Amino acid sequence: MDNEDDLDRTPATTPPGAQPPPWEDRSRYGFINAVYLTTREALLAPGPFFARPISRPGLWQPLLFAMVIGAVSAFFDWMWMLAGSSLRVLVGQDIARLMRAQFLSGMAFLLSPVLVFASVFLRAAVVHVCLLVVDAARGGFAATFRVVAYSEAVWILAVLPFCGNLFAVVWGTVVAVVGVRELHRCESWRAVVGVLLPLLICLSSCGGLTMMALTRGLLD
Repeated sequence: MDNEDDLDRTPATTPPGAQPPPWEDRSRYGFINAVYLTTREALLAPGPFFARPISRPGLWQPLLFAMVIGAVSAFFDWMWMLAGSSLRVLVGQDIARLMRAQFLSGMAFLLSPVLVFASVFLRAAVVHVCLLVVDAARGGFAATFRVVAYSEAVWILAVLPFCGNLFAVVWGTVVAVVGVRELHRCESWRAVVGVLLPLLICLSSCGGLTMMALTRGLLD
């Protein structure tokens, strides 16, 4: 009987995969810990992370997370800009130009919530259209938005000087592909094409404009 009572008093545990993301359960984890755990899981285990159930449907929770990460990333970008500018002053570079760069970096930090807000919506819309093209948008726009917003976790790599943003772009693409595959329940190749198509279009457009400028310069 005692053993049965002990078993009855044992709290039921929920498998990790059945729990919502820590960010969406901040009352349990606390704000700072929820940011840390969500960022870590999105970076290191995007498959299980995006397979978690959605506890709070809608766009606000992922968007708020993206804005927090965006502010942290912009702050470190600003700090590295200040540090780099101080070194350049020592070697005699143009102080006025360096001050302008510092000012613009500081403004990017102050306006980071607005910039992230607009960026996430724009990127989600573009990626979703590309997913529609390859017949992969099976979870709706909210799923695409969720992937784009939580993929912003990679920008915490801005804490690394010089190379952090480059790593963030590369790994952010991987995280987004995995997220699209999990949330839209589509084949990997469709997820890859849907995520990379906007980048390819952008690069093609830039390449075309560059070629036109070079051609015009040669003809002149």
